[in-house]
Amino acid sequence: MSNLQDTERPLELDIPDGVPEAQQAVELIRAWVADGALMVTINGEALGDQLQDWGRLLAQIGHHVANSAALNGQKSDAQALEEIRKGFDSVLPGSAKAAGKVRGRRVH
Repeated sequence: MSNLQDTERPLELDIPDGVPEAQQAVELIRAWVADGALMVTINGEALGDQLQDWGRLLAQIGHHVANSAALNGQKSDAQALEEIRKGFDSVLPGSAKAAGKVRGRRVH
């Protein structure tokens, strides 16, 4: 799934700037690649039944990924978005099934 380098310990990303000082903040999604498989935790209650908001969130994440690729000199923003769209469209029609369960959350 990825060409990520093996590390001795999992590498966790920093909390984005502005979140610690925010009056209100909620984590929506956390994703890892573990032993080649995608592992995802979502806060399914955060947006209620507004499923279109999840679609907008995924689209905004796509733009962030494309911007990162452009800043790293890998592709132009437009080229990166096209590749992201192709990947999205290849999985969304139902070829991949997600398994899951409801779990608790922790306050940090």
